[in-house]
Amino acid sequence: MPAKETSRWSETSILVCLLVYRSINACLVKTYFSPDEYWQALEVGHKITFGYGYLTWEWDVGLRSVLHPAFFAALYKVLDLLGLDGGSVFIYAPRVLQAIFAALGDLYAYRFALRLFENQLVANWTLFLSVASWWNFFCSTRTLANSTEASLTIMALYYWPFNTHSGEHTRSFGDKVLGTSPNKQGSLTLSLAIASLTCIFRPTAAILWLFLGVALILGYIRDGKLASVASTLISTVLIGGIAILGSAILDSTLLYDHWIMTPLNFLRVNVLEGISLFYGSSPWHWYLSQGIPILFGIYIPLVLYGIWRSCKATTSLNQGLKSQVLGLCLWVLVVYSSLQHKEWRFLYPILYPLLPFGADTLYAWFLSPKGWQKSRTAWAVVLVLLVVNGVMACSVHLKNMEPVDMWFLTCEPPLGNIDASKYEDESDIFYKNPEAFMISRSSKVPESRNSKSTYGDGSHLLLFDVLVPTLKPWLTSSGYNEVTAYI
Repeated sequence: MPAKETSRWSETSILVCLLVYRSINACLVKTYFSPDEYWQALEVGHKITFGYGYLTWEWDVGLRSVLHPAFFAALYKVLDLLGLDGGSVFIYAPRVLQAIFAALGDLYAYRFALRLFENQLVANWTLFLSVASWWNFFCSTRTLANSTEASLTIMALYYWPFNTHSGEHTRSFGDKVLGTSPNKQGSLTLSLAIASLTCIFRPTAAILWLFLGVALILGYIRDGKLASVASTLISTVLIGGIAILGSAILDSTLLYDHWIMTPLNFLRVNVLEGISLFYGSSPWHWYLSQGIPILFGIYIPLVLYGIWRSCKATTSLNQGLKSQVLGLCLWVLVVYSSLQHKEWRFLYPILYPLLPFGADTLYAWFLSPKGWQKSRTAWAVVLVLLVVNGVMACSVHLKNMEPVDMWFLTCEPPLGNIDASKYEDESDIFYKNPEAFMISRSSKVPESRNSKSTYGDGSHLLLFDVLVPTLKPWLTSSGYNEVTAYI
């Protein structure tokens, strides 16, 4: 049904509130989720700005662009100039910077829902689901490229000029509901510009945009719009080429001492050489059995029912657009499931586009002449969603951490002509005989060029409890006593 003519906050007011909320969110979540929060972002940014910092093997072989770490490098530079290059401000500033992207992700989920359903209440529910999402609270403010990619993806999707079936074109993102209408090509240009950033951050993001690009071109061919096909291809080549060239210049200027094409290196190492499998493989159903439940949590029944409603209502408003969005998410899920190396966060970009379908479920359930605000059932559902998501987000993840100097085991893969079947990384060697490893390495300097620490001379050791019995003789002889245990 058409958008309701209801009063609503201005998007500026919504964004301000989201920025405050996500900034608080960023300061509350104090644990780490993935090492990539540091080794692919903060540590690299620190290296760029201050000239020192630990770089993992990925940066030695030129696997990743410095575009994402450059945001944090610029932030560090500003803090350095202001004399704030230490203490709590220096620690929390990157998270607060990431909170800006998180807030934009929330806002554009709201805007995308408004474009998708053209219904103010569905958009409001989408915003609620995004803000209340346990996964967003846990992950959106983390300095992971995936978090930024997810926010940029929903922004680019909002501007994408979907060309749907049977000549159906959805209202542009600047229609009566949303503002002033721009031209279609302008929306494509802006969408491609944002999408190119996601592909520079993570080359696998191209999987998502390949689907949309092919669908758009086939739609133009079906409608006989050959000029639109040509302009789309030209725009893609120009914007994509500028993005790749700009990234290469940035890479060679800030970090690498030679001309390098990181997307090609990424594909060569992870796909052709299969190095990603060194870090684990999962069965084809892993995203269905673990990935989706982790990302969506209690929202799963809401989203599934909303999808069913959209599939059943074959003549509803913007049905072609909804079908294409669902097809896109299914495509990403199928392709990612076919890849052996899987992680929860890889699916993050499809969270925001699917939230409007869960919101449509809530809208349908609480559609009442009295308004959902007066429905006790509606408020009960809101309370349950908040409590469940809050427990999931807070019970495990809101714990204090302090920065310390440390040494740690590495797990660098077998690069080059090394026989992978006989290769053992440092962690493999350690677990074969932990005590012998600690004895033999306790006075040696690590081979890594990025570290000056020594093994075995730290004031504290952090290790899994199952290793304590094995290492007990060495721990005792080295003067270590158990201080605490973390559960």
